[in-house]
Amino acid sequence: MRKNGREIKRNLFHMALGLSLVILLYLGLIDVWMLAGATAAGFVLSLVHRRKKVPVIDWFIRVFERDKERETFPGRGAFFMLFGATLAVALFPEDIALASVTILAVGDSLSPIISMKLGRFRHPLNREKVLDASALGFFVAFLCGTYFVSLAEAFIASYISMFVESADYIKGRRIEDNITIPLISGLSIVILRLFVLI
Repeated sequence: MRKNGREIKRNLFHMALGLSLVILLYLGLIDVWMLAGATAAGFVLSLVHRRKKVPVIDWFIRVFERDKERETFPGRGAFFMLFGATLAVALFPEDIALASVTILAVGDSLSPIISMKLGRFRHPLNREKVLDASALGFFVAFLCGTYFVSLAEAFIASYISMFVESADYIKGRRIEDNITIPLISGLSIVILRLFVLI
C-alpha cells in the first residue's frame, strides 16, 4: 500500500509539473532556452545528489521518487519530463507543442493512478497495465488537448500516445515515455495536418 501511495504522489507531481510547464509556456513566461537550461540544471543536480544529498531536492526525491531510481538516477521522471517538453517546444509549432506536453502530463499521469484505484481489465498489449485506465487516460488527455488543437488532432494524438504508453518495453529495453509521448503526439498532429492540406 505504501508503494501505491508513493506512485500516486509521483504521478500527481508528474501531472503538476507538466501542466505548470504548459501554463508557463502558454503565458510566454518561459521559452525553449529556459526549458533546456532547466533540463541541464536538473541533470547536474541529479549527479550532485548521487554524491551528496541536497536538502530540498532530497525531500522531493524521498517523497516522489521510486526506490530503485533514488540511487541510480534521482529525479529521473522530472528530468525526462523537462527533456521531452524541451524537444516538443523545439520541434513543433506552439499549439502542437502545448497539446503534446498536455497529453503527456495528463494521460501518462492519470492512467497509473486510475489503474491502482479502479482498473479491472488487463491491457492486451501489456499485462502489467489496465485497459480501462488507459482508456480513461486517453479520454481526459484528448479533452485537455482540444484546448490547443482541433478535436481530430487531439483525438489522434491522444490515441496514438496512450497506445505507445501501454508499451513500456520493446525487446527488453525500457521506453522512456516522457520523450516518446510528446514526440509521437506532436508528429501525429503534423502528419495529420499535412494530409489535410494535400
